[in-house]
Amino acid sequence: MYYNIKALILNTELSKEADKVITAYSSKWGKIYAVVPGAKKIVAKLSAATEPITESELIVYQSSQYARPTVTGAKILNYNSDVKQDFYRNMLAFYVSEISDKFAPLHLPNPKKYNLIARTWNLLGTSKIPLRVLTAFSLRLLKLSGYNMLDYLRRSYTNIRKEDILYLKKISNCNGDLLDSMQELETSDDKIMWNYVESYISTYIHRPCVGTFLKQINL
Repeated sequence: MYYNIKALILNTELSKEADKVITAYSSKWGKIYAVVPGAKKIVAKLSAATEPITESELIVYQSSQYARPTVTGAKILNYNSDVKQDFYRNMLAFYVSEISDKFAPLHLPNPKKYNLIARTWNLLGTSKIPLRVLTAFSLRLLKLSGYNMLDYLRRSYTNIRKEDILYLKKISNCNGDLLDSMQELETSDDKIMWNYVESYISTYIHRPCVGTFLKQINL
């Protein structure tokens, strides 16, 4: 059967011949793996619409509920050009994709996660402080995934200052458009805040490859 689904392309990997396999977070099916025939060819019509950090409307064919879907058509909904044209912002968007993949079980849709990922990619293209956007996203994703960092901090003894915990709490609840204007920037360092969050993430999954890469190049 053929299905139309909205999907956020999280990752791609090479497959046999000219095909590739995408990891996508879809609005109907949650995280899925799908084959994109011929997408490795430069002139392939499906190539751009199935690149990471892209929101697309996919037409997929699935012969049975156990078969891997095949993408037969695609239309780009949001290519996130502002993010992809900036190396640092692009790396942070890949970080969003990587942890979204690792904290998402297969075939379990969550509209809040879908909207959160899509909104974060957009914000990373416009924010004056993109690292703060990544921090806020990670806190919200962790909460939606059942690993609420703020609950952990309330229950556990840590060396994090109370002021920093309040800061993390505020940005986790702050509207994305307001993240750039938070007054607490004067007393809290965004890199330190992010290090707290990334360390917490790494207690549940292997340190994300993108994070390791960014540290190696001192970004």
